[in-house]
Amino acid sequence: MRFVKPESLDKDSIILDVRGETEYAQERLALPHITIKADEVDPDKFMAEYNPAGEKLVNILCTSGGVASEVAEKFEAAGYPNVAVIVGGIIEAEYEGVKVLKN
Repeated sequence: MRFVKPESLDKDSIILDVRGETEYAQERLALPHITIKADEVDPDKFMAEYNPAGEKLVNILCTSGGVASEVAEKFEAAGYPNVAVIVGGIIEAEYEGVKVLKN
C-alpha cells in the first residue's frame, strides 16, 4: 500500500474523500475532490468515471488514515494498484498547512 503526505497534493491530484456526511460538512479540503462514503465506494465504477486510463494516482482521504487504508485495500483487491492513502487524513492535512474549509 502506498502513502502520500498531504502537502504533496495539488489541484491536479485525484482526491477521494471517503468520510461520512457529518464529518465532511464540518471540514473539507479546499482542493478539488470527490466524495463517496467508504462503504459506498465501487472501485470499478470510480476508476471508469474518474481515472479511465488508470494513469493517475488516486489519493484517498479520511479523518486520520484508517478508513482510507481499508478503501485502498478494496481498490487493490479489485486490481487497481495506483491508489495511495493520505497519511494522517484531514487532521494531518490541516496540521501541515493544506487549506481546509470549515463550517
